[in-house]
This record gives sequence, C-alpha cells and structure tokens, in this order.
Amino acid sequence: MPKINKDTLHTLARTNIQVYKVGNGKNYYCKFYVGSGHKHIKSKRFEKCLNTANIKDAINLAKAHYKTWFEKNTETTRKEKDFDLDIAQPFITFKVRKYKHKTHLKNNEQGERDKTKWNNYLKPFFENVDYSDIELIENIINDELLSKLKDDGKSGNTINKYFSIITQMFKRAQARGIVNFIPDIPTQQVIDTPRLPYENQELNLINERCREVNDSYHIQAKDYYNLLRSAGFRPGLEPLNLKRKDCRMVQEANELPKLIFTVWGTKTKPIHRPIANDWFTKHIWSEIWKRNQNAKDDDYLLFPTHKDRKHLKNKLHKTFVKMSKDLNLFHHKGGTRPLYSIRHTYATDQYSNGTTIEDIAVLMNTSPRMVMNVYLGHTDVALVNLANRRGKNRLKVIK
Repeated sequence: MPKINKDTLHTLARTNIQVYKVGNGKNYYCKFYVGSGHKHIKSKRFEKCLNTANIKDAINLAKAHYKTWFEKNTETTRKEKDFDLDIAQPFITFKVRKYKHKTHLKNNEQGERDKTKWNNYLKPFFENVDYSDIELIENIINDELLSKLKDDGKSGNTINKYFSIITQMFKRAQARGIVNFIPDIPTQQVIDTPRLPYENQELNLINERCREVNDSYHIQAKDYYNLLRSAGFRPGLEPLNLKRKDCRMVQEANELPKLIFTVWGTKTKPIHRPIANDWFTKHIWSEIWKRNQNAKDDDYLLFPTHKDRKHLKNKLHKTFVKMSKDLNLFHHKGGTRPLYSIRHTYATDQYSNGTTIEDIAVLMNTSPRMVMNVYLGHTDVALVNLANRRGKNRLKVIK
C-alpha cells in the first residue's frame, strides 16, 4: 500500500483511530490497533478503505468500524494484549539496534542496559496489564514502581533512569499507533518526598468503606489490606500467593498464639516467615478461615477462586487508592500514600511497640539500614526518639 499522506492524517482522541488518505488517492482509509490474537491480521491493525472523500463521513465510518470490531472481538482482543510483546520488546529491539554500532563503549551498551532493567526489574509490574488504561498505568508508575524503587534504596537519579525507559517505550508505542497517550511521570519533588505511613485510625476508615460496599470482593480486599498492616509482607503477590497450607498457629505455654506464614522464593532470600500481630490473629484470622472453610490446603488463603493473581493484585492496588482518595487520605504532607505506605505503617507500629530495628528488618525481609532510612527515618515517632536520645547524650558544658 502507498504511504500515508500525512497532510490528511487525523488521529481520533481516546480510540487512537487513524483516518487518512494514501498517496494522491481521493478516498479516506481508517486504521486502528487490534492486538496479535487474529491470525488473518498479521499487522495487528484493522485497515479499511472507507470509500468516501468527505472527512466527516470518513470519521463517522471509522468510528462505526471500530465499534463493530470490538463488539465482536472484545474477549479475544483483551486476552491478547501483552505489554511485553506489544510495547516493550519492539522498543528494546530498536534500542539495541540503535546503539549496537556506536563507537563509544558506554553508548554501545545502552540498549543492553535498558533491556536488563526491563527484564530484571520493570517487567513484573506490567505483566497482565491493560496498557490502554491510562489511570491503571499511571497508578502502577506513581504508586507501585516508585515505592519499590525507593524501598530498594535507589537514588533519585537512578529512579529517573527507570522512568525514562517507560516514557520512551510509550512514545514509541504511540508513534506506532498502539497507545494514544504518554503517562505522566512523577516529578523530582515527588521522587524526593518520603513515603509516610497511614495511622491505624485512617486504615480503619478504609475497613469501614469496604464493609459498606459489602460484596465478596470488598470483604476479601479488607482482609488483604489488614494482612498487610499486620505482618511484614510487601504488598503484591507475596501475600496473594499464600496457600492455606502456608499458615500455621504456634503457641507456647502461657503465651498468646502466634500466626506464622511461610513465603517461598522472595527476592532477598528463599524463605521468609512473616508473623501476624495479635490484633490480626484475634479479630481477622477466624473470619478468613471460616469464610472459606470448605477450601483445601492447596487453595489460596485470600480470593481462593481468582486464578489471575497479577490482575487481582492490580485491581486491589487500584481499589485502595480510590478509597483513600475518596476519604481524603491519599495526599499527605506534600506526598502521596499508595498501598505500599501500609508497609511503612507496619514498621512504625513495630518500632512504637519497642521492637528493635534488627528484628523489624527480619520481620519485613529487608535490612536494618532500609528500615531506618526508608521506613522510619521521616516518621514522627523515629524523629521524637532521635531527639530524646540526643537529649540524653548531650555533653555537659564546661565553664
């Protein structure tokens, strides 16, 4: 087919439908992305001549074709959307090829460095994600990815390098007609603003909001959020992949029972054993167990009937942010508090109750330095304790 006449090109907002003429042709054509799940469309794009030279008629016809296509093929198209195949890999291939023959060694390896960052770090955040959902994409970037980068001790400059890869991917995908937006990236001020914890009273408000909705999803979402605030989990797949057989109750003489979980194959070590606090064990655990009392040992502890755990994770994060915003809790002291902030709440609670930094690090599967610098360094309780220690250690003034 002859090249698109760019002077005639119209790209429709939201749908990203392209309406255009080719070469010196009189009639308009339309084109839009449909995914890779259709063997008879190798280009992954629906293309059709609209048989009209009137731009208004062409736009209306293009919209009609778009609507008809997705009404008939919604399920197939949804299943076949793949961030890695449709957006990441074409960008990485381009980047590696672009820098392959650069004479300077540092530039020569730029494409490979971006490829490593994607495969080893970024990819899990965008698997099973509808990349046409701008709100979801921006929530992942601003909440999950930023929190993980900061919690892993990445510097502001390094964080910007990861975000730059995401921006470049979307710019190239937009140029190829796959998406019609480039997500907003957190500013340097947002990157430099520390994550602050939720107060337990604030999380109780989110509990109440879940109870008010009172459907199966929100009741189990409440269980998930309470598990995060009560044990040393990283929000995400670690707690969602727990099976019933991974939970056990241990009780010593004259002591309250302790609920211990076993998490396999974490990023930092092969086995991590978080311990729920007494509040969760007493008030929440029995509800979870009874609600799914017919489940088997190999069934998931939370949301046992949901098979797509990554999609479930994204939905839970999105639900939490929405409820937090509705309750005017999300924006706090110049920063934001996504679901990952509950991990900061857990660390603060443990520290307030006298748990040592070393023990908190073990419970949270991280290092003492990360506990002090990331989770506690900017909290009021840590700053007050620092001030108190400073007062006790003040040297006497020699006159």
